[in-house]
Amino acid sequence: MWYFSSPEWANKIALVQQDKQLTYQALANAVTARKNWLIEQQVSRVAVAMDNTIEWVLFDLACQDAELCCVPVPSFFSPQQTAHLLNESSIELMLTQDNNSPSNRNSPANNDATDSPFAGVYATRLTVQHEPKIPAGTNKITFTSGTTGSPKGVCLSNEAQLNVAHSLADAVALQDVRHLCLLPLATLLENIAGIYAPLLVGGTIILASQEERGFSGSRLAQPQQLLALISQQQPTSLILVPELLSLFVGACQQGWKPPQSLRFIAVGGGKVAAGLVQKAHVLGLPVYQGYGLSECASVVSLNTPMQEDQASAGAVLPHNQLHIEQGELVITGNLFLGYLNQPESFYPQEVRTGDLVSLTNGFLNIDGRQKNIIINSFGRNLSPEWVEAELMATGYFREALVFGEAKPYCGALLSPAAAHITEEQIQQVVSMVNQHLPDYARIGTWLPLAQPLMSIPGMVTATGKPIRDKILAHFADQIEPLYQDTFLQLNTAFGESL
Repeated sequence: MWYFSSPEWANKIALVQQDKQLTYQALANAVTARKNWLIEQQVSRVAVAMDNTIEWVLFDLACQDAELCCVPVPSFFSPQQTAHLLNESSIELMLTQDNNSPSNRNSPANNDATDSPFAGVYATRLTVQHEPKIPAGTNKITFTSGTTGSPKGVCLSNEAQLNVAHSLADAVALQDVRHLCLLPLATLLENIAGIYAPLLVGGTIILASQEERGFSGSRLAQPQQLLALISQQQPTSLILVPELLSLFVGACQQGWKPPQSLRFIAVGGGKVAAGLVQKAHVLGLPVYQGYGLSECASVVSLNTPMQEDQASAGAVLPHNQLHIEQGELVITGNLFLGYLNQPESFYPQEVRTGDLVSLTNGFLNIDGRQKNIIINSFGRNLSPEWVEAELMATGYFREALVFGEAKPYCGALLSPAAAHITEEQIQQVVSMVNQHLPDYARIGTWLPLAQPLMSIPGMVTATGKPIRDKILAHFADQIEPLYQDTFLQLNTAFGESL
């Protein structure tokens, strides 16, 4: 039991959820009870489709102890993506908090969920349609947010996950850790850095529901809820995506006082706007930027109070080795085991990240990307071509170009297929397409084009392929105002909560 490595911790508080708390001894006992029950179920693959709760943590650890494969189900997945996850990993048992949850309604189950021996946890037996191809040693399959409609399963060993957790615990070196989990636990970064790393040092982990955190799916819907929770819980550490950091900075500028207990705020999962970390430091927010990816079991580099370059993505952590080939970051060492159902990917010797980087005195600088992927300010990855194809399939558009890098939601440049198509009709079509997309891929704003892109010199290649950088630069002055109303609304919400 790596999570109860010191007898001195027996009576220390490990997990807190509202008025419920578990000591380290109670944690160990609870995990053992769930481990024994899981073994009795005679299953190999278990999906955990729950909110941020004590039970999520207990079953995640129980799967490790029972040497079963745990598959977290992100709450922000669309019904189609959830069904894809369950089918691709051939889940045998799914654990939920609600027998009418979306995960259940979209699962290939023989029967409805039934009560488990553990209060508030329901178990659903699923019909296995095929035997999945999984590399040996896989203890967790984390599904990416889905650059397309079919998210990819990244297979990880317990060893790889714990290597990262140990590196983080050593690098950050906080005493008396009290960590508040703000991101969904199905997010690998929060799972490893927010659960495993604090447990390794005898810390306390605070868990709060999506509603208590002010979230709806992958989006922050009620910023004031989040601020109130942080002020109430007085954590020492948090993990943020860039959008949350931007909102924190806005709140501080309007008078919100971050708790004096805060000593370390990690920010990762996407591009951080230039100067934002420096601005956060000026406002008293102890923010430290990092970089990672699922194929490396999350964090690869991190700034810390002992070692920091605010303009970089941090110092390289010791569990990985990095080198650069023609500007591209290539990682060896602590890697994933392969992609689910892709035997040709099993047991890689290196990960080619597609990120263009430079190294300065051991600090990693992210300069760009080779791959055409949008990473929004909530840290979700998506391929613009996927969403563009959905828009073009309606027949209403001659051209569609999706954008949203480092923004809270996607936007689109839309060229109507006919002159008689009105803006009202365009909005109706966009709304229809959004119904079939997960929340992070939906079009939140759009700009109708007065003339096709192909008629503007330099916007497309000779074969008609859009030159994205040039197009976005050309329309930058029209795109940026599309997001201003959102920031004003969020700032108002912050102001009302102070």
